[in-house]
Amino acid sequence: MLSVLEYPQLIIDRERYHHDDNLSTLLRHVEGYGGFFMIQSPFRDLASRRISIGVTGFSRAGKTVFIGALAQALLSAGAWANRRGQGPLAHFGPFERGHFRSARIRDDVHGDEPQFPFRKVRDALCGDDARWPAPTEGLSRLVLDLAIEPKSNARRWLSETVGLEALGLGHLQLELIDYPGEWLVDLPMLQLDYARWSETMLTRARHGQRHQLSEGFFAQIESMPPAPVFDEDLAITLAEAWADYLQQAAGVGLVLNQPGRLLRPGRLAHSPVLRLVPLPPSWAESPFYAGMQDRFMQYRQSVIQPFYREHFARIDRQIVLVDLLRALQYGQEAFDEMTAALADTLKSFDYSKGGWLSWLTGARTTHVLFAATKADHVTRGDRTNLETLLQRMLVELDSQHTLRGTSLRHAAMSLASIRATQDRMTDTPPRREVLFGRRTGDEQPDQWDPGGLPLDFPPDWHNLHFEFLDFEPVQSRDALHEGFPTLHLGKVLDFLIGEDLS
Repeated sequence: MLSVLEYPQLIIDRERYHHDDNLSTLLRHVEGYGGFFMIQSPFRDLASRRISIGVTGFSRAGKTVFIGALAQALLSAGAWANRRGQGPLAHFGPFERGHFRSARIRDDVHGDEPQFPFRKVRDALCGDDARWPAPTEGLSRLVLDLAIEPKSNARRWLSETVGLEALGLGHLQLELIDYPGEWLVDLPMLQLDYARWSETMLTRARHGQRHQLSEGFFAQIESMPPAPVFDEDLAITLAEAWADYLQQAAGVGLVLNQPGRLLRPGRLAHSPVLRLVPLPPSWAESPFYAGMQDRFMQYRQSVIQPFYREHFARIDRQIVLVDLLRALQYGQEAFDEMTAALADTLKSFDYSKGGWLSWLTGARTTHVLFAATKADHVTRGDRTNLETLLQRMLVELDSQHTLRGTSLRHAAMSLASIRATQDRMTDTPPRREVLFGRRTGDEQPDQWDPGGLPLDFPPDWHNLHFEFLDFEPVQSRDALHEGFPTLHLGKVLDFLIGEDLS
């Protein structure tokens, strides 16, 4: 029990004691006052570790469901305390060894910033009318406080007897940062000027499926002479046409869409800085072109750079959700664009191997995980193939060994954050594995054969026999108390923070 004594001269910088490693320094400060001090609210989490996990992925990759399922699994871990090796945290080492005790949501941390809508997501997935939650927009956070069982008698004494648990000793503050993968697509714009960016965007828009989708935008550009002044009304008209084209492109699985904030504006919705479009060389001498060039620079400086500096580069761990299955369904053009986008993503991460050198250089991201989502949408025998396909893709994309050479840990896994199907075998020969689930639009579940996944990268498109099927979530009244059925969620969590709770 701590004595309630105030020492105004005991001023401790919270960031200075960010990790448990600096706890001994804190104790030396406390020892000077006889071991008695009053815990003020700014010091509440002083001795707890803090780890931020960036969660990203392109539209419909499953970010919202992943964060909701992960949080619910941690919050309901107690239901599986006597059934370790089962449930959504199976293969999460600290839980199976009894090191992880409990979790709770911290609404008071980052209380002035957008919070991930966990409760809405959970409620949408629970009950008789279970449905996939609405996707999140923009950047949001969810902070959970994880209680860890002290491994040593000394730490247990400091935590329970001395009372340092009130300072966060024995706790890990886990911050899940949700941000759109579309924002990552903008990062290469930092290396381009407006003329080069316009050339790249317009050339891409005239090829493949994009050619037809962009006809409306090009019709407007080609029907008018270069504007003699920078007219904001014209900028709005062209931006709306360009945004409509990008939305259509995203709808058929194409992901190299810039500016990415036109698709996921977040707090910048309706901002003038988003009235940004590429222009052809024939407009290069016009005042309108000069004004759009200035807007391009403003977008880089006020939108992309702050996101990279304030959020992206400060992430400790990163998980990138990859919807390989839907990309296969969309076809070669969409698959190739997704591959190119992932290649650019690899170049953008601020990798770190940890230790003092990383602290000096400012690199933060030590663990990078790429997860092929919706593993429950392929048969059991193909789930290893799904993971292998992603691994082969990453090997091809990381030809310069950026990921392998600079990060402390990296991996590729398959994942179903919430399992929507069951594994079945057909009743009649030749017997084969199938999926049992309720497809979108159907009243009742049934058996489905999605076909087989390719083993090669890139896939042999002429011999691809796979069908992506949309399934609805399974109704689960027990999910509120036991978490959701999943595939490999505990394994993913173990990679990201397992060693930190051991």
